[in-house]
Amino acid sequence: MLRPGAAAVEFAVLLPLIASLLLGLWEFGRLIWVQQTLSNAAREGARQAASGEKSQAGVRQHVRMYLQRAGLNTTGMPDPEVANLTASDRADPRTGRHLDQYRVRVTLPTANFRLVAFHYLADALTGESTFACIADIPVGSPSEEIP
Repeated sequence: MLRPGAAAVEFAVLLPLIASLLLGLWEFGRLIWVQQTLSNAAREGARQAASGEKSQAGVRQHVRMYLQRAGLNTTGMPDPEVANLTASDRADPRTGRHLDQYRVRVTLPTANFRLVAFHYLADALTGESTFACIADIPVGSPSEEIP
């Protein structure tokens, strides 16, 4: 036979454990969502760089706007890294040549998105993507052809 109040005592004992598990699941789910958003922002930035229509500053702005539209705080975030892996002298995407590899790396400090102080997870999350430049292949005029 149960004593009166036994259920209340058991609930009071288990409530902190259940609450911490739920909070941990929520925070871990948010961590995964932010990682996916960073990867998507890097992919969009790399796609913009590969098109050759935007400068490095334009690609960085595009990535920041993507993150802001997703609802992430970008204050204190380092500038997204835009690099030409094929030729470092053509770092500006507007000067890229056909099939140059452009990499965009986005880093966001965890202080910008975490809900609770889980300092042991990571200091920052990073998303990275690489795209090949789709600039047109230069074609000479018919008068330049060798007979």
